[in-house]
Amino acid sequence: KLEVFVCYQEWKEAIDLVQTAGNVRLYHSSTPTSVRYTFLEALTYLKAAQSASGWKKRQMKKCAHKTIQLLRGWAKNGNVNVVHYLYILDAELAVLHGKSKKAKQKFNAAIATSSRNGFLHDRALAHELASAYFKAQGDDYWTDYHIECSRTSYQEWGCSEKVEQLYVRCKDVKE
Repeated sequence: KLEVFVCYQEWKEAIDLVQTAGNVRLYHSSTPTSVRYTFLEALTYLKAAQSASGWKKRQMKKCAHKTIQLLRGWAKNGNVNVVHYLYILDAELAVLHGKSKKAKQKFNAAIATSSRNGFLHDRALAHELASAYFKAQGDDYWTDYHIECSRTSYQEWGCSEKVEQLYVRCKDVKE
């Protein structure tokens, strides 16, 4: 479920699920599923922190940092399949802290690393998150560029329903 909520940018549902599920890694340790869940969990906490304030924002940031540290440890121990996750999360951390230049650099690194290592769905997600970032910055050129790249990546991955959702979202924004 978390994968679907993140894919469709349903952040409230995603954070509700993460908080209800608790520590899933206790039941699925050292599996590709637990690694993916850890990334999605950290991303969900960051997105929740971006839309929260005060104590709730600090709590979400703390949970995100704790989860990101797990991924950093795995990367340090040689798991190269989490490097693009860390770039996406670092970009979202930069967004959270208002560091525009760093956010752009990390989104670009996430996209390049995902592409180079064949993670089409993560490349699509990184483009989509970058598009949302540039939209919030009021930069129409980069918003459109990244959303189009996201649609292309989702299409290559075979996720036609997501392509349609992005098409409808773009059409609604431009009207």
